[in-house]
Amino acid sequence: MKSVVVDTRSRSSGDVWYFAYGSNLHPQRRSARAGLAPLEATPGTLCGWRLVFDMPGVPPADPAMASIRRDATAEVHGLLLRLRSHEFAALVGSEGGDRFYVREQVEVIAYDGREVIAEVFVAAPMRRLQRERTPSRRYLELIREGARLSALRPEYCAWLEALPHSEASPAARWASDLFLEVFLRASRSPLGAVAQGWLAALQRTEELAALPRRVSQGLLLAPVLAIGAGWRALRRRR
Repeated sequence: MKSVVVDTRSRSSGDVWYFAYGSNLHPQRRSARAGLAPLEATPGTLCGWRLVFDMPGVPPADPAMASIRRDATAEVHGLLLRLRSHEFAALVGSEGGDRFYVREQVEVIAYDGREVIAEVFVAAPMRRLQRERTPSRRYLELIREGARLSALRPEYCAWLEALPHSEASPAARWASDLFLEVFLRASRSPLGAVAQGWLAALQRTEELAALPRRVSQGLLLAPVLAIGAGWRALRRRR
């Protein structure tokens, strides 16, 4: 007989079940993003939803990030994580609070047969792109490797491997990676709101024509990349 988890939070502990389907499948990304140390992790299936790439990414290298949309004919495989309440709060903050994603409660069928009510992040309607974009190789590889490390079904991992991805120059990848590193550190500090607004402004530049886009991205990236390069230099000296 199946055991059933009927609450997102245990009445006694306050723990929260969270369903990861994107880059948070990867343990290194989870640790870097919010220092998560799940009390339990088990793969599962969310039926009636599909994986999409309709969230603005981190320019200039990442065109889009993952979200999910309702689709009665589809399913999303991911990782159920049981988090302490303060860890889940940190995760919500690292994802921009309610600026970029909204939270929904969904029923996930764990691979071990349990039916778990979990929190999942879905693109906020005002942030969702009008059409999907092809994700970058770097971002999609995080999801692919995270899926393998999470022991998701082989057929789902194969489906992820077959998804198309976009390429970016080494300079663009360096800029996006360094911006994201600074963003994640700032989002866990009192400057979190500033970091969220800065990222939103950078993402909006993707809607501009080529030349204004390059100029605007350069102006927004320059101070953040200088900070990030300084942090990396200090770490090397230690």
